[in-house]
Amino acid sequence: VEAGADCVKFQMRDLPSLYINEGDPNDPRENLGSQYTLDLLNRFELPPEEMFEAFNYCKVRGIMPLCTPWDIASLKLLETYQMDAYKVSSADMTNHTLLRALAKTGKPLIVSTGMSEEKEIEETVSLLKKLGVRYILLHCNSTYPAPFKDVNLEYLSRLKKIGDCIVGYSGHERGFHIPIAAVALGALVIEKHITLDKTQEGNDHQVSLLPDEFKQMVENIRQLEAALGTKAARHITPGERLNRANLAKSLVITTDLKKGELITQDIIAVKSPGRGLQPNSIDKLIGKTAKRNFKSGDFFYPSDLEYKNVQPKSYNFHRPWGLPVRYHDFKKLIANTNPDFLEFHLSYKDMDLDINSFFEKKYDLGLIVHSPDLFSGDHLLDLASENEAYRQRSIKELQRVVDITQKLKIFFKRAEKPLIVASLGGFTKNGFCGADDRKKMYRRLVQSLSQIDQKGVEIIAQTMPPFPWYFGGQL
Repeated sequence: VEAGADCVKFQMRDLPSLYINEGDPNDPRENLGSQYTLDLLNRFELPPEEMFEAFNYCKVRGIMPLCTPWDIASLKLLETYQMDAYKVSSADMTNHTLLRALAKTGKPLIVSTGMSEEKEIEETVSLLKKLGVRYILLHCNSTYPAPFKDVNLEYLSRLKKIGDCIVGYSGHERGFHIPIAAVALGALVIEKHITLDKTQEGNDHQVSLLPDEFKQMVENIRQLEAALGTKAARHITPGERLNRANLAKSLVITTDLKKGELITQDIIAVKSPGRGLQPNSIDKLIGKTAKRNFKSGDFFYPSDLEYKNVQPKSYNFHRPWGLPVRYHDFKKLIANTNPDFLEFHLSYKDMDLDINSFFEKKYDLGLIVHSPDLFSGDHLLDLASENEAYRQRSIKELQRVVDITQKLKIFFKRAEKPLIVASLGGFTKNGFCGADDRKKMYRRLVQSLSQIDQKGVEIIAQTMPPFPWYFGGQL
């Protein structure tokens, strides 16, 4: 459960009916392998009533129990428990008698194909189809441990065609990288052994995973599943869109140009960043007449290719509205429209600028300031950090934002108590935190905010989604 598995699979045997010698581990007539197996089973296998206790405990913990019946007697016992589905071991891939009995239950079957020739797999598939059974085939090499050279993951695609069904992988090799590769090749079910000690008696233990290893395998499989995606047409992801604006190229004009004049190839350059038209639009742009006045260094935008010229205008909403701006562009943005307030999105570089160089008068507008999330040295604002030095720096940086806001306030007539939007922290990079950890974070956050002089401003917390994007990458 803690490792993130979807179900737990057990095995049940009725040794007296399963073995020709009624399961006697001391039978001198048996070969060494059978003696070894019977010795282990007689000493370690749980009796049916304890197996049922284990099944019940699975349900208490919210995980599905499954079981492999190795014989008809065990199947009958499992049917009294009302098992939801059955696993068929590789040893019973060709046991048509048991398969017919399993089919009569009407339950889905997960069938391992280890130790079987392809012709035998085809025969079993034909039987299961004839019996109308819902089934999944697992590719498997029944060697303990299986050499990597014998795993043959490529067979998954062939097995899927043979079975005309969902396929999976039952692994007996060392490690857990092979099951992850199997998922990449189409396996939708993974079976892997788990143990608490690889040195325990029995060859299953050495091919099993420890709990932490099993958990890592599950996490890697979930990541791979997310990464596999679909076969749909490719679209730019949110992170790529951010990086495209920062890293890609744009078409830029190299001279002043008046509205109505011709755009020619010799006045177009390709430069970074990628905020304007992509370079592949240059042929569409050449020969157009300018729909606006250009200054040297201006980007060309998609609107420069359109017949209809979009113009800024005034708006009349039923509520106050504003524009997100930077120091360098707010005058241009408000020149031809009528916002009620401006929200200055600060970068950590903006924090060092002289704001007086951008303001010559007071504006009849409200003011909001958006604190940087990221400060120099890749410091993400975190007022809830358990690292005291890190938390104190975050307090210092947010105090600087408050101080800048108080200076900006004098240039905005409606800025009675400017709001400061900030992502206050309390994040983790390794998974979601528990309730107790959140309580500790809240206490540190309250303590941090109490250290900040908020006179004349109000700090409002910005909530962030899981895995937010910062400068084109997932946190």
